[in-house]
Amino acid sequence: MHNLPLDIDSSIEWLKDGKFLLHPTEGIWGIGCDALNQKAIANLYTLKKRPQNKSFILLVKSIKSIEKYLIDIPKKDRDYLKNIWPGHSTVLIKYNKKLPLHLQNNTGKLAIRVSNHLPIKTLFKRFSGILVSTSANISDHPPMNNPAQILETFGHKDLAYYDAELGTSIKPSTIIDLETRKIIRE
Repeated sequence: MHNLPLDIDSSIEWLKDGKFLLHPTEGIWGIGCDALNQKAIANLYTLKKRPQNKSFILLVKSIKSIEKYLIDIPKKDRDYLKNIWPGHSTVLIKYNKKLPLHLQNNTGKLAIRVSNHLPIKTLFKRFSGILVSTSANISDHPPMNNPAQILETFGHKDLAYYDAELGTSIKPSTIIDLETRKIIRE
């Protein structure tokens, strides 16, 4: 197990090596990996004991950084996204056939967030990929809020933490369906 905190450069290398990064978000600690690394995604499902039919949230630098995998987004929807991003909202957006199979799901939509949390924004200044982000917990258990406790609970040699501040929100991000504007989770 890697108990030492990672700085920004080490965190990026850690992700590029297909490992798991414990990272702060606006409200909870998340566990992430490179979304385009199929093996890392498969290992994350195992690590969290998460059913394969439950997708993960994708953190991206901007909508532009993932749009090649999305259906064309109408102007009214782009305007809507500009009003809520960057921010503490995750949006379900339809994907196209270019999306790697390991990220596809039975809904036809990706859960995407452009974060306004400084540590995440700093990470994306140097990490040009897409980051899977999921709450730092075993599936169906409450999220943990202490990096030492999380590292001990998972006890995985390929899990390290990005040493940065957790945000002040007291709950996970709101999830909104872009197509219907329906709030899935508040």
